[in-house]
Amino acid sequence: MRAYADSSFMLRLVTAEASSAAAIGQYRRIGRPPLFFLALHALEVRNAILQRAFHERRTLASGHRRDIARNRDAALDRVARLLSRRTFLEVAVDMDAVIVRAAEMGNTHTERLGARAIDLLHVAAALALESEVFLTSDDRQAQLAQAEGLSVITDR
Repeated sequence: MRAYADSSFMLRLVTAEASSAAAIGQYRRIGRPPLFFLALHALEVRNAILQRAFHERRTLASGHRRDIARNRDAALDRVARLLSRRTFLEVAVDMDAVIVRAAEMGNTHTERLGARAIDLLHVAAALALESEVFLTSDDRQAQLAQAEGLSVITDR
C-alpha cells in the first residue's frame, strides 16, 4: 500500500499527545505501511517538536524543564528510529511539479473548502507519489484529499 501521512498525523505518531493513541490505532488498523517522508515532513515535524518545547518552556514552571527536554528528545529519537526502520520512507518529489499541482487544486477547491497552502502541498505530494491512502489529523485537509480522489484515514 502506498501511504502518505501529513505532518500532523506523523507528529501524533512520534509524540505523546492526547490524540496520539487514536492515530497509532488507525495506523495499525491499516497494517502499518511505510509512510512517505519528504523534506517537507522533516521540516514540519522537527519544527513542530521544537516549537512545542519553546511554548512549554514559556508556560510551564521551571521545574518541568527536564520533562520538556526529555519529551522533545524522545520525539526526535522516535523520528530517527522510524526513519532507520524505513517506517518513514525518505523519498523525493519534484517540488516544482507539486507546487503547480497544488496551485491548480487551490483554484478548484480553496474557496469551497478553505484549504491552506500547506494542505494543498501535502495533497499534491501524495498524488505525485501515487498514494492510495492519505492519513491526516486535519479535517480540511481530509476534505481536500477526498475531493482529489484519495482514500482518507483520520485519527478521529
